Amino acid sequence: MPLVPAGPGGSRGRPSPPRRAPRATKGGGSGSSSRRHWRRSSTESGMRILIGSLHFHFISFLVSRANGFLTPRTPTAYAFPSYNYSYLNLSSVSEAQAPKTARALNFSHNVIEKITKRDLEGFDVLEVLDLSYNQIKDIEPGVFERLLSLVSVNLSFNDKKLLLLDLPPHLKLLPASEASGFLQLYKYFDKSPEAALEPSASAKEPPRSGGLSVLQNVHPRLRRSTENLLRRAEKNVTVSPTATLKPNFCGAPINGILDLSNSKLSEEELMLKLDADICQAELDSILELDISHNELEMDLLMLFTLVFPMKNVHSIDASYNKLTINILDVEAICNFPFSKLVFLNISNNPINSLDMLCLPSTIKIIDLSFTNVSQIPQNFATKMLNLETMYVQGNHFIYTVRPEITSPVPKPPPGTVRINAISFVRNQAGTPIESLPKKVRHLRMSNCSIVELPEWFASTMEELLFLDLSSNRISVLPNLPTSLQHLDISNSDIKIISPSFKSVSNLTTLNIQNNKITDMHPEYFPLTLTKCDISKNKLNVLPLTDALEKLEYLNVSGNLITRLEPASHLSALANLDSSHNLISELPDHFGESLPMLKYFNLSGNKISFLQRGALPASLTELDISDNAITTIVEDTFGQLTSLSVLTVQGKHFFCNCDLYWFVNVYIHNLHLQINGKGNLRCSFPPDRRGSLVESSNLTLLRCSLGVQMAITACVAILVVLALTGLCWRFDGLWYVQMGWYWCMAKRKQYEKRPENKPFDAFVSYSEQDANWTKENLLNKLETDGFKICYHERDFKPGHPVLGNIFYCIENSHKVLFVLSPSFVNSCWCQYELYFAEHRVLNENHDSLIMIVLEDLPPNSVPQKFSKLRKLLKRKTYLKWSPEAHKQTLFWRQLAAVLKTANEPLVRAENGSAQETYEMG
Repeated sequence: MPLVPAGPGGSRGRPSPPRRAPRATKGGGSGSSSRRHWRRSSTESGMRILIGSLHFHFISFLVSRANGFLTPRTPTAYAFPSYNYSYLNLSSVSEAQAPKTARALNFSHNVIEKITKRDLEGFDVLEVLDLSYNQIKDIEPGVFERLLSLVSVNLSFNDKKLLLLDLPPHLKLLPASEASGFLQLYKYFDKSPEAALEPSASAKEPPRSGGLSVLQNVHPRLRRSTENLLRRAEKNVTVSPTATLKPNFCGAPINGILDLSNSKLSEEELMLKLDADICQAELDSILELDISHNELEMDLLMLFTLVFPMKNVHSIDASYNKLTINILDVEAICNFPFSKLVFLNISNNPINSLDMLCLPSTIKIIDLSFTNVSQIPQNFATKMLNLETMYVQGNHFIYTVRPEITSPVPKPPPGTVRINAISFVRNQAGTPIESLPKKVRHLRMSNCSIVELPEWFASTMEELLFLDLSSNRISVLPNLPTSLQHLDISNSDIKIISPSFKSVSNLTTLNIQNNKITDMHPEYFPLTLTKCDISKNKLNVLPLTDALEKLEYLNVSGNLITRLEPASHLSALANLDSSHNLISELPDHFGESLPMLKYFNLSGNKISFLQRGALPASLTELDISDNAITTIVEDTFGQLTSLSVLTVQGKHFFCNCDLYWFVNVYIHNLHLQINGKGNLRCSFPPDRRGSLVESSNLTLLRCSLGVQMAITACVAILVVLALTGLCWRFDGLWYVQMGWYWCMAKRKQYEKRPENKPFDAFVSYSEQDANWTKENLLNKLETDGFKICYHERDFKPGHPVLGNIFYCIENSHKVLFVLSPSFVNSCWCQYELYFAEHRVLNENHDSLIMIVLEDLPPNSVPQKFSKLRKLLKRKTYLKWSPEAHKQTLFWRQLAAVLKTANEPLVRAENGSAQETYEMG
């Protein structure tokens, strides 16, 4: 393949005639001018030579070494130090004086006639050499012998007499037709005798200066991939002559797994990561390859040519891409060297057809789901001889044939349009499933628009164990191989189960839900059946006979069953789902008929009450939600000692004492998990309708009269004890006694309040303050003409003390309180303060005068003197001081207060609230 950049004008057609230009030299003169000219055109020609180098390097790996396959190889993205000396009218290579560090040299379109050893001496790292479109007649033997790094040499379109003799072992001549003028040397990568290179020699047309015409010799998809790579390089790569980047693109597996999924890989990038020439060590260690979810566009056969070098791979996942089958004639080359590949997933790819499918015959598991195939061709079984598991769900099998013509049809006149009616038509084989490998044991063909199975299916698939035909259009249960153990034919149109179904003598699992079956005949079922799902059909009756003696799981939910009637003991049945039917009650002997039942689903029916014996004692899981059950009683559920999970939901419960056992005992069982207990609703009594059963006040106190009486007595005793304690803590007895004395004094002696009060003031003081009161307060006030009442002198003998106190307070204009710490500790002072406060309230006149003899700390006033604390906060008080000048003011203010009339209570409080004076 010629490494030819585009011409000066950017044309990708045939090159323009050579034009004279200054030669590229290292010195001055014309050589310097040529160098400057080359630098000025680096934006164009520099990138072109790089693209050509990449292209040239890519094609050297394009041909595989495995059984004649054309294997695409993408070049490593090295940034070559590249030099372009094309179109310079050079007569020799040495004339250019190119740097010895060059890795790519383009001498195309010059007038070179001979190549000598001296021309290429010292180019130890040279990899790509383009000498095409010259006039070379002679090449000195041994020219390429020391150029061990050389990968490709292009000598195309030189003198027809050019002969290549004594080529070194590392270079080989790529054969081509004589008419093409194609002459290519490439580096020999042979690793095994089987990997001999057999390139195509069909090139008929000379390559053009763009360097892409050689791609005509390979598959069109490979050609497009190469062209895309070159265009990408043209747009994105700018290489300086000194660039030396060499990144590693090989995919490195981790623990034998190479995961390239969800990487948005292109075909070219995948080729880079799986390049056998530079990544063989990594490829040998790959056991599993995952390239799924990449939107990868390439041919399936081309993908497998990339996988050839993986000697140990046994699993490939290429799902969710855009793989196709484009190569039509593959029979001659469909021979794979794989010996360990057993798993292949190419699901969710636009495969479209399996006619030209070419895969290794060692595959045992294949996933062809959602590949848009419409049939399984006749040759599929012969290609996949060892296949054991096959997935083809999500495809659309098409039944199409033309009606058979038994008699000659007259030719219609011109202009006539004839349309043959197509009913449900088939191809010539009678079914889109023309063949299947005989060794298949696991077959999934759900959602494939299958109407029926081919006639040969039952007799051919003798090893089949698992068959999934769900979500198809089957209306009649097909004939099945006797080896079958698991059958899923749900979501179809089956109406009856025929007696021949019993011949599937090894069947253990049957899923036939969501069909249109109206009658269930247990005698038609295989005796080996242990699990059966016949839910979402149209059954009216469920006969449970001994024909199902080995049945362990039965699902009949979503039918129209009104009553469960076991005709005999089913000793193996452990799981029964009869939810969402029309069952209203269970027979009394139902529990005895199913002695081994573990799971029972009765949800979504119309059951209102479960009586004793209706449920088997062996139950471990029970679902009775969404019924009409009103109560759960101990007689029915108390015997279910093995029950571990109970699912119960509903809104019809009677929240009375009949439900007491469930709410207070059963629901708190530590060994029982009750699902939905927080969603149970009451329907009775009316005032509780809609409320949660769990919040019902169904306590022992409510449901037991004896407990109610006992609790009432206990509460009464506690109340009495509490009141007694409060009275003791807050001097309740003292308040009671004072109130009694008050009432007695008011009733016996002072029923009528005096209008003229004989005393100016009554003095209340403590015995500890008696000396100061008599020597200072009484002497001073009486000396000033005030008539003072105090108990030692004015109390009437023979009268009760409280009576005398009340009398003195009622007959005095003012009441003086001599406050000190000893005052608040006196019980009689408290009585006097209490009576004086009541007098103020009764007369609505403020007559109280506070004299603070000693300061009262806030915490020193007892609780029973709460009135005193309030008075000190809202009333003006006089404070005694030992200083003489303050005492004069104290006596003057006290006399003034005693002479004033008592103000109404409201006005006095407002006035005193504004200001507080300390007088002395």
